[in-house]
Amino acid sequence: MKKLILFLSVIAILATSCGQKDAFTINGTLPNGQYDGQLVFLQTMDSTWNTRTLVTIDTAEVRDGKFIFKGLALQGPSIHFIALDQAPDFLQRPTLLVVEPGTIEISLDTMATVKGTAINNAYQVYMAKPQAFYKEMNAMYEQVMADTANTELKKEFETKVEAGQKELNTALYDFIKGNMGNQVGAFFLSMSSYNLELDQLNGLMAELKPEYKSMERFTKLAERLERMNATAVGKQFTDVKSLTPEGKEIALSDYAGKGKYVLIDFWASWCGPCIQEMPNVKKAYAQYKDKGFEIVAISLDGEADAWKQSIKDLGITWPQMSDLKAWDSEAAKLYGVSGIPHTILLDKDGKILEKNLRGEKISETLAKLLD
Repeated sequence: MKKLILFLSVIAILATSCGQKDAFTINGTLPNGQYDGQLVFLQTMDSTWNTRTLVTIDTAEVRDGKFIFKGLALQGPSIHFIALDQAPDFLQRPTLLVVEPGTIEISLDTMATVKGTAINNAYQVYMAKPQAFYKEMNAMYEQVMADTANTELKKEFETKVEAGQKELNTALYDFIKGNMGNQVGAFFLSMSSYNLELDQLNGLMAELKPEYKSMERFTKLAERLERMNATAVGKQFTDVKSLTPEGKEIALSDYAGKGKYVLIDFWASWCGPCIQEMPNVKKAYAQYKDKGFEIVAISLDGEADAWKQSIKDLGITWPQMSDLKAWDSEAAKLYGVSGIPHTILLDKDGKILEKNLRGEKISETLAKLLD
């Protein structure tokens, strides 16, 4: 009997120790008095990680501007959300936090902040970077629009945007890589894969835990990654066929690998950034079309009339093709295009030389090749 009591005592001690080790506390604050009596929901994702169908796992009431949740993070660090029953406009979307052992402090005021534990602190540091960057770039963009004749300012803006995006992508990659051993890294990989470089994606997917690989979001990412690797810089172009605005079938191979540098330009009439970029593309074409340069545009339009009208309005004279399937474009899928404008520069033999040339970079690159 004494042995049984001793055994049960040991089990109780171990259970208590485990509970303390994995315990988490979420201390929440809201503007005092404004939300008292409201319910707050601690939510998690379903098995598909669909953030639009969150599952409530606990409920608390706001008292004196505060609420609290307690529990055990037995599955390791995991993505959760906090939502208000009657949220104001600035809190309509649930606030993301990482449930992990420790005390998590969350403030829901004019903006949400989450801190107190290692991953939540790291996430806040990461999130502060794009917020500051986009604020600075928006202010600079307004200056560019107010002084359109200032080409130096425009060039400075484009340079800062390019450099800033690279820094943000590096920060995102570092945050994800640091969490690939838990759900947090896998979640942000699946949500932010379009912002990562090919080599980064290849490395992160190689580290993905086996239990996540069979999820639909990762099988689709693996398929897209395979296409991206097949059309990476240094690879031979993959041929595509489609129709011109006049309904004639043409192929990329009609132009690529024929002794000219060819710029494949993915665009659409409904794409504002594509329209803004068009003067740079037209400038490059005018400068180098007689020096061994060609452009083949692949439109992601879904309506023929809009596509044709835009070609006319913009004064585009280079070859055009489209299957009018919008984002279901076979060519876009084949080349792993996830956003437009998207450009691919082929060398004279049809090998992929550069990707995503924008702004003055198009003419500058061609100058080195053809001048």
